[in-house]
Amino acid sequence: MDDNTGHSMDDIMAALRAKRAFLRLNRSRMTLFCQELAALVFTKEVLALATLTGKSGKEGTPKRQLDVAKVQATTDAVIEEFRQTRASDVRAVIRRKCNNEQFNKKK
Repeated sequence: MDDNTGHSMDDIMAALRAKRAFLRLNRSRMTLFCQELAALVFTKEVLALATLTGKSGKEGTPKRQLDVAKVQATTDAVIEEFRQTRASDVRAVIRRKCNNEQFNKKK
């Protein structure tokens, strides 16, 4: 423990890097912001191997479900930034991001 809060210096530095990355996200369009945020919250590997619901696609391959709390936090952050956005719009972008990462993984 490096400070009075019980957090190590590595934890503090990681949090600062994450905050900087969040502040640098593209805010010109909701879809770009959401896709970039999803890539920050989840790894590309997780996005490629998971779906929002955990249900398999056309290929029938079982998938993992994306962490529900992280999906909700992502949704909340996008709606906070783009207030006219509906949760269903955010979920559609995350779904597309998963599909894109799955396609890229196959290449």
